[in-house]
Amino acid sequence: MYNFDLLDGEEVIEIFDNMWISQGNKEKNTTIALTNKRLLFMDYDKYDSRETLRIGRGIDYMRTKEVYYKINIADINSLIKEDTYIIHLNDKTSFEFDDDKLYKLLQELVG
Repeated sequence: MYNFDLLDGEEVIEIFDNMWISQGNKEKNTTIALTNKRLLFMDYDKYDSRETLRIGRGIDYMRTKEVYYKINIADINSLIKEDTYIIHLNDKTSFEFDDDKLYKLLQELVG
């Protein structure tokens, strides 16, 4: 399950689970929700106090992935295809990913 709010006029295009991303020497497997306005990076909240109770079999609840980082589609400066796909942002930062479908969908949105 996922827990995020949409902006006015925003629609979910697709959700990608177990997506590899990299920035410099940092790598992570994460979930990315692509909307017509944003990229939402999501993962389980490791600081959720209910998680300790769930592990200890004290309660049972539905775990949800929470947004930990957002990128507006308008902030994407360029998309480059190399060995991986590289997104360059307007603030001069970039990150890499390796999913063909996400790349094609982003190309359509960015233009």
